[in-house]
Amino acid sequence: MRALQLPKSITIRFHFDRENPKSSPSGGNFAEDLSVIENNGLEIISAVVLLEERMIEAVSKILFEENENSKLFFVEEVMGASDFSFAFKRRVFTRLLEKRQLLNKEEIIKLKAGLNHLMEWRNAFAHGQILHEHEAGFVLRYFSGERKEVVLNDAFFEKVEGTIRSCLYQCNGIIQSA
Repeated sequence: MRALQLPKSITIRFHFDRENPKSSPSGGNFAEDLSVIENNGLEIISAVVLLEERMIEAVSKILFEENENSKLFFVEEVMGASDFSFAFKRRVFTRLLEKRQLLNKEEIIKLKAGLNHLMEWRNAFAHGQILHEHEAGFVLRYFSGERKEVVLNDAFFEKVEGTIRSCLYQCNGIIQSA
């Protein structure tokens, strides 16, 4: 399959007046680090799409256990419609978990927080800007209620991976038990 080779640009941030960069050099190669960051961003976006599908499946299984026609209509025409955002689907999913008491309060709070983080990180990679700090590492600048920046390093990506795995684990458990 043909790989796209599209032009790219990256902003380099210089620090003056004794200002310190937010990031640290990784010790790796600039091009390789940037490639890993871009691939990780795509992985995050794909994982959130998968989570969205799992939430839809969980909600439909909980609401329409036996009625396959109603379940199919609900998935395709209501929850699966592009009119409903990830935030809407997350809200329906977590409220249903609360109403049916399918998870305990602490698990629901953790799941909500994880889904909120994932939505923010997905949006950050989809709409944000990767910056390279001169003689340092990489930062992702984005807007989520206000201008934010996150340092792109192993610790950040480990947190993201753990959050994705935790949310998927919860969703899959709910689907299997429904």
